[in-house]
Parts: sequence; structure tokens; C-alpha cells
Amino acid sequence: MAEPYVEQVEYLDVLTKIGKKIGVSKPRGDVHRDGDYHKAVHVWNFAERTQELLLQKRADCKDSWPGLWDISSAGHISAGDSSLITAQ
Repeated sequence: MAEPYVEQVEYLDVLTKIGKKIGVSKPRGDVHRDGDYHKAVHVWNFAERTQELLLQKRADCKDSWPGLWDISSAGHISAGDSSLITAQ
């Protein structure tokens, strides 16, 4: 029998206005609710040969900007991770 799905809570480092960690991590939903500064990474996919920027349409179920066009790949940087690790 399959294991039941258990949603994991994503924690984000809370930052100052200039991007310094304040030593607090909070669940993603709390960070968004409270308007806390936090990091995200964006990876832009550019087809050099055809000079095309590849975009994706956000899922209708997303909590921010549902159903709109967006950059190719992006995500929050989890607490303790770096931009490079997240992008990879």
C-alpha cells in the first residue's frame, strides 16, 4: 500500500530591507502573509541560436500571479541554502 502524502513546510530565511539575514526562518506562507523580505532565484532560459527567451505559464493554482506568463524557472531559496544551490 502506498504511503500517504505528507506536505512538507518550506522554511525561508527572513531578511532586512538590504538583504541581510536576521537569524530567523519562517514558513513560506507566514513570510508571504507578513510581507517579510526573503530571497528567490530566477533562471532565465535563452535560446542563443534563435534569440528566443523561453517563458512558462504559471499554474492556475499558484498563490501569486496564477495563470500569468513568467520567466522560465524560479523559486524561493530555502532557509540555509545559497542562490547557486537553488538554481542548480
